[in-house]
Amino acid sequence: MMKSFGALSGHFNEPARGGAPSSLIVIMHGWGADANDLADLAYPMSVRFPGAAFFIPNAPDPCSMNPMGRQWFDLADTTAGPAAAAAVIEESVAAAITELGLAMTAVALTGFSQGGMMSLHCGLHMADRPQAVVSFSGALLGGGDIAGIEDRPSVMLIHGTDDQVVPFTMMEAASTILATHGIEVTCVARPGLGHGIDPDALTQAIDFLAMHLPG
Repeated sequence: MMKSFGALSGHFNEPARGGAPSSLIVIMHGWGADANDLADLAYPMSVRFPGAAFFIPNAPDPCSMNPMGRQWFDLADTTAGPAAAAAVIEESVAAAITELGLAMTAVALTGFSQGGMMSLHCGLHMADRPQAVVSFSGALLGGGDIAGIEDRPSVMLIHGTDDQVVPFTMMEAASTILATHGIEVTCVARPGLGHGIDPDALTQAIDFLAMHLPG
C-alpha cells in the first residue's frame, strides 16, 4: 500500500505475519529513481523478518536531471542538501515509529547509492539514532562532524568492486574515517559487481540486520 509518514510518502508493507510490527526497516532509493525501484526488496527481507514493517519512501524533490525520478539532494550540494533531507527523513521516521508503537532501537535505515548515503548520514546524525544502518553503494557525506557521536548504530557498508558510479574506494574511505572516530563498521566487498545490489549483497545485509533487529 502507499502511505505517508510526515512529509514523505511511499510504499508501506505491514508485517508478513500480521499484527503489530516488531521492527521497522526503511529503504531509501538512489538518485533519479523512486520508491518503486527498491520496493521488491521488502519481500525477501520479510522472509527473515516476518514481524517487520517496511517503509520505502520517495525522496522529497524531483531529480534535477530526470524529472520523472526523485532525489534526496542535488549532486551539486553535498552539505546543505543532505542536512535538509535528513531533517525530513528524521521527521518521517519519528512519525512512523509513533504510529507503529516502536522505539528507535527497533529501526534500521537502509538505502542504495544516494539513499545509502542518506541512511548513513541520518544514522549518525539523528537525535534519536536507529539500531542499524546498511548502506549499499553509498558514501560518507562530510565526516568531520561525527567525533562526538554517542549511541552509535551498528553500520554495514556494501559495495561492488567494479562500481563506476560511486567508486568502491568510497567505502574504504568511509570505513577509515568512521574507525578513526571509534565507530565499528562491517564492510562487504562484492567482487565484480557494478553499481547495484546482487543477491549475495542482500543476503549479507539480511544476516547483519538479523543480529540487531527483532524478527
